[in-house]
Amino acid sequence: MGGRHASFGLQEDGRPNGGSLLEDAREIGVDFHGDSMGIAGGTAGRGSSSSLAGAPMRYRFDDFEIDADRFEVRQRNAVVPVEPLVFDLVLFLARNANRVVTREEVIDAVWQGRVVSDATIASAVKSARRALGDSGESQSYIRTVRGRGFVFQGRVTREEKPVVAPTLAPDLGGPQPRAVRKLDEDPKPLIVVVPFTNLAADADEYFADGLTEDIITNLARFRDLRVIGSASSLQFKGRPIDLHEVCARTHAGYVVQGSVRRAAGRVRIAVQLIDGATGVQLWGDRFDREMVDIFTLQDEVTRTVAATLGVKLQDVALQRALKKSAVELSAYDCLLRARRYTWMLSAEMHAEARELLEKAVELDPLSADAHALLANVYLGEHRFDMNPRPNPIGRALTHALAATRLDPQNAYARCWLAIVHFFRHENEKFETEAQLALALNPNDPETLADVGHYYAFMGQFERGAELSLRAQQLNPLHPGWYHFSFARLHYSQRDYAQTIADVEKVGLPHFYWTHMLTAASKGQLGHSDASDAVARIYEVKPNFSARTELRKWNAAPADLEHIIEGLRKAGMRD
Repeated sequence: MGGRHASFGLQEDGRPNGGSLLEDAREIGVDFHGDSMGIAGGTAGRGSSSSLAGAPMRYRFDDFEIDADRFEVRQRNAVVPVEPLVFDLVLFLARNANRVVTREEVIDAVWQGRVVSDATIASAVKSARRALGDSGESQSYIRTVRGRGFVFQGRVTREEKPVVAPTLAPDLGGPQPRAVRKLDEDPKPLIVVVPFTNLAADADEYFADGLTEDIITNLARFRDLRVIGSASSLQFKGRPIDLHEVCARTHAGYVVQGSVRRAAGRVRIAVQLIDGATGVQLWGDRFDREMVDIFTLQDEVTRTVAATLGVKLQDVALQRALKKSAVELSAYDCLLRARRYTWMLSAEMHAEARELLEKAVELDPLSADAHALLANVYLGEHRFDMNPRPNPIGRALTHALAATRLDPQNAYARCWLAIVHFFRHENEKFETEAQLALALNPNDPETLADVGHYYAFMGQFERGAELSLRAQQLNPLHPGWYHFSFARLHYSQRDYAQTIADVEKVGLPHFYWTHMLTAASKGQLGHSDASDAVARIYEVKPNFSARTELRKWNAAPADLEHIIEGLRKAGMRD
């Protein structure tokens, strides 16, 4: 792969060559903004931004900058994490600075005229203010004009970005990227969320509609899914649902439907996921809650449903990919099969994943997901010493940067760029990208757990455990490694018995970190079998050096010495 890096607009060390991959893609007709069917989904599906698109522009006010081409808000050159819809709102308001824009104008520009509740608009405005350091009390930038709309106040300057001559369709030694991908050509699962049925009084109709809309919005953040926009799904409101008709008219392979009933201070929400081809229910659940805070309840349910559906559909797609022969594999199939490596740490799985992902990048060089996962796998050569080749961190950085330039709103790509920065010991850059990843998809358990994992390694134990707990709540059938942040937290709190219990939940018998934490904890407790745990470390990693590994994993100095203290008590010589 070495000689190909420059073709992606990046130098060998991962620094930009100067051209923009997004500009390259647009020049050859690749569409990063979905298609004409109102697709809201996948991290590439920024339907709202397409309506706000124009010449590449920057908007500056005070120490903020809005980059319309890169979909970024920056403050003093640091990226401010914002969700895609919130970015669109800030951009629209800044473009119309110092004039009152009506609620209808905002809905048309940001939500493309879809029916949205006042609470949804208020929540987006609140998030926009928070991103700019503003609030509803001060209203320094975004002021509410009662009965009329909003006004962005302040001196906003517009600056047209210089247009860089694009590098056309790179020669990567494999098939060239296709032009605009048609709806039926994209292999990612396509979902339609039909309007939830209101089983209570007509006055509660808004709650069912808001729930449907929020589930669509949250599902659209998952990189492996495409979601039919609410404007299209609303055509099925108020009449019996015929699955065959729904799937035929929307081309969706999966249907989400549900019902809402409110009575006596409680609400019951039933949800099911159905295979559009067979009519078989793939998943179903029921939520029964007290009506204490309706908006908090709606948020809790939509987050949980979206996360569960996202994980379930990824599993369905993986099982289908595993049934294909090698010659039948598409770039997306390669991607799905390679993801198994992230759940099972073995050198054999790593080698297979690396081969699959290098093939995926050759088949579809404009796949941000393939580049991001290849960065993950290349980094495994450094993190776990699996099948090492020269310069693994440099190669990982190259592909992580490629992924974020191909799709700046891809939470998974941002997450893996953050982790590359972590292993380069660039902690500020790690935090910037990690926060951006969390903002882009706060409902993806994998992103939450990954980021939490590395916060814990950095010594921010409570923060890491908090994110990991949210990941577990969103994905109850999570893999064992989600417990790692808790093991790190409890060791830092000198609760060594609980650390041992946490490590047992992690599993991963071939990962030396599990044995290292067990040995250190048993050493601190004075257990007689502590030396056995030390011996297992060397069985897994014969050339193990505690200080070298802890430094590689960016451990805080005090934490490093605390672990080495436990290992010495267990009988290890550093």
